[in-house]
Amino acid sequence: MLETILGFLSDYAIPLGALAAILAIIETVFAPFRKAFRKVETVELGRESREALSAPKAKDGPALTVTEFIRIRRELKSELVTELAQASQGEKQQLRARIAELESQIADPEPALAEAKKRITELEALLERSGNEIGGDRLTEARNALEQGDYSIADDLFAEIEARREMEVQEAARAAYGRGEIAEAEVRWADAAAHYARAARLHPEFDSLYNAVDFSQLAGEYQRAERMAEDLVALARQNADDVALSRALDRQATILWRLERNSEAEPIYREALGIDRSTIGEEHPNYATRLNNLALVVAAQDRNEEAEELYREALKIIRATIGAGHPAYATHLNNLALVVQAQGRHAEAEGLYREVLEIDRATIGEGHPGYATDLNNLAYAVQAQGCHAEAEGLYREALEIDRATIGTGHPDYATHLNNLALVVAAQGRHAEAEGLYREALKIDLATIGEGHPGYATDLNNLAGAVQAQGRHAEAEGLYCEALEIAERTLGPDHPKTITCRENLDHLLESQTPPPANPD
Repeated sequence: MLETILGFLSDYAIPLGALAAILAIIETVFAPFRKAFRKVETVELGRESREALSAPKAKDGPALTVTEFIRIRRELKSELVTELAQASQGEKQQLRARIAELESQIADPEPALAEAKKRITELEALLERSGNEIGGDRLTEARNALEQGDYSIADDLFAEIEARREMEVQEAARAAYGRGEIAEAEVRWADAAAHYARAARLHPEFDSLYNAVDFSQLAGEYQRAERMAEDLVALARQNADDVALSRALDRQATILWRLERNSEAEPIYREALGIDRSTIGEEHPNYATRLNNLALVVAAQDRNEEAEELYREALKIIRATIGAGHPAYATHLNNLALVVQAQGRHAEAEGLYREVLEIDRATIGEGHPGYATDLNNLAYAVQAQGCHAEAEGLYREALEIDRATIGTGHPDYATHLNNLALVVAAQGRHAEAEGLYREALKIDLATIGEGHPGYATDLNNLAGAVQAQGRHAEAEGLYCEALEIAERTLGPDHPKTITCRENLDHLLESQTPPPANPD
């Protein structure tokens, strides 16, 4: 299960004011409705009501009477009727519904009054809990107004408290985002994902949610990343921001690629590319990133020549824009090497991988997870040319970096364990390879799950190690399980499915006794 690293270039930052603009639009659209309801709740009280404001509070709840309740509702209705005559067509439906509700309350006031008293009591309790922020005089004024059915003062107070709390929430979101950036700088991807996700929950903004998606998938939390990616795309579409939408679609497709749902990912990548052509243009490094990622899913569907062409086009753009010494260039070069190797040109692929590692050493350094991935890929090319001992050393070096960075519970660690097991088995150490495969499967089960095609690949490889040790019945069960998962997730004609089926057939054939010689 050869690991590929995606090309993650730095896209343009989406302004933090993007979401605020949406809120401003909502305010503009709904301002007439809110004004109408606001005026309803702040009617001028009559002389009896003004006198009642100074009356002592009743001990058994709000002092609002049926007569006073009906009078207030009639005044509210009169206000709305006036508004209705001046309202736009879109506003009239809302106003008529409110008038009908008031007429119902006037006709049968007792239940409506009881509900109003209950609501007033609840509002007074809410105000009391915020008493320290409000102050005694304003609290008393609001409570007395509530007793007479006037909600306007309480509404103003709650608005003040809400605004104050919103600022606190925004500050907490900024702090969580800052912690995410620190974790990112220290290559703690799982921690970065958690911090960015918390920032997005506290105060949804495109950048925080984008980073939460990105680092969740880097941390191997693919199911969580897929859910958040859907939210990210929805937010970008809502914002009507094409540049943000392209980035969001790219992340969503990346998660689907990680889950080996390549036929779903391909049209999403192509949609992102279409947006890029009409916004940033075809000579932009981010356009090269989209080409690279499209090539990934094309290659995963065994269209290697087409993928190679896409990779070479992406590399040409990167060379002309950010240069051949940039980490992103190394990423694209690595992916080109993968598809070259998939076409059997192992020596050419090895040269490309070694060029990638030189760039890595000068940029991201030898302690980075990306360096481990590139070491792993070089090992695969070396192994394909029969240099098993050298390949084993490279795989073990990659695993050491993984342990120190992404940890031993990450899906990529399981991939690299699986690849080490392959070269160990190729040297005849099948019992040792079996232990490595089982360790990789345990990680897979806890991360990508047993319904993932990668789990089927590892089962198939484990079956081979078991078969090599003569435990044919056990191997048969493992091959059957791998084949069932591959057929269900990839389909009967996928190359991985065919490999599992052929391995099972070969095992069964080896156990069939030869026909007896005729006398």
